[in-house]
Amino acid sequence: MSKQYKRSFRFYSAWNYEREIEDLNRASEQGWQLVHGGCFHNRFVKNPGIRYRYQLDFGKIEDMGRYIETFREQGWEYMNSTFNGWHYLRKLYDPALPEEAYEIFTDRESLHEMNSRWARIALGIGIALALFAVFYAIRFFSRPNLPYGIQLLMFLMESVILLRGSFLMRNPDASRNRRGDSTIVALLLAVIVLGSAASITLSDLRPHFWTEQKAAAIDEPIRDRRWGTFKVKYPDCYYLDLKLEGPSPVTFEVIREDGESVYRASGEHFEEKRIRLVLPRGEYCFSLTCDDAYHVAAELD
Repeated sequence: MSKQYKRSFRFYSAWNYEREIEDLNRASEQGWQLVHGGCFHNRFVKNPGIRYRYQLDFGKIEDMGRYIETFREQGWEYMNSTFNGWHYLRKLYDPALPEEAYEIFTDRESLHEMNSRWARIALGIGIALALFAVFYAIRFFSRPNLPYGIQLLMFLMESVILLRGSFLMRNPDASRNRRGDSTIVALLLAVIVLGSAASITLSDLRPHFWTEQKAAAIDEPIRDRRWGTFKVKYPDCYYLDLKLEGPSPVTFEVIREDGESVYRASGEHFEEKRIRLVLPRGEYCFSLTCDDAYHVAAELD
């Protein structure tokens, strides 16, 4: 027995919504009638005995009852609306009617107004994302690391795609039948999901702690006292804020598990922030060497 219902998972760019309309019309011609339209998937029922033509509208509706009634008077059936403001409409297909009968916008000005509503929203979001990209660019170039780099690329790509979409939406003739736009939307979603997950995961995996060692006096010199073991789970740039104080030079080192010193600082009064350490994966610890009283404060990120 053939199935009566099916779901279609496809991605459509808002600036090329005509592509979705074409696919809905084609599905209806093949006997699959839309039950519910969605942002990322549509549901259909098998009914080859009827045929519809579909249209999409966009915008915030203040009076939904009046909106539905207005279209009903013109022969359009309201299907449903999505959370982001798209409205699905359909009309019974009559081959005797001209194609203009299946357009919900009877003039270019009305179509431009609908497109402009989405374009304005996309422009605002695109600019906001561009500002986030600038913010992360500043952070990345001041403290380069993988999480910042991923955030920068993610916001930059999202901004470019939405600003491009805003431009195309304001120029309907330029946006029609762009076959690659579905791939662009899928890429955007993948960037958002994978980029966010990767950035959060890498940030959580970074060693981050603060430690302090101090003594007003010591009985005998300290030689290579080690503490503060930490693990680097992926190679990247890490940053150290360090402060050393003592009546005689205090030596601080970062030691790798094989005993190699990867960073060394010494002085009676030493203070530096954002010391860049390029560390490969492995286990590390801190080391202290001094002959007298000391105060060491270190923060690693």
